[in-house]
Amino acid sequence: MQRFDEVELQAVPLELEDAPAVRALPRAPRLRHILALLTDLSLFAALSLALSPLLPQPSTTIALAALGAFVVMLSFYYFVGAWTLWGKTIGGAIFDVRVETRTLRAASLRWTWLVLGVAIVCTGITVATR
Repeated sequence: MQRFDEVELQAVPLELEDAPAVRALPRAPRLRHILALLTDLSLFAALSLALSPLLPQPSTTIALAALGAFVVMLSFYYFVGAWTLWGKTIGGAIFDVRVETRTLRAASLRWTWLVLGVAIVCTGITVATR
């Protein structure tokens, strides 16, 4: 029996001509996209709740804004990093949703539209409940 450090790897030539054609993956249904997004947003809701005891009591507007800014900044690194490196987030992995374009620019634009969309929905919910 060989040890793992005694294994010799064999070089395999790269043959692009014989490679099978890459098929475009079918798009996931909208419901799976929404469930993946809600799963990812629940991670940040849990993080906010976990960090809230660290805020000064009584909580000031500046402390709440700082916590919100920290969570938004962390969400940028989470979403953009996951989309760029793996093509999916944790919610995307659970519901089998992945992005097609895995560039930093595309991921940053996708995150910007995500934040604007969530802000618009939250503003609409806040206005509707008053």
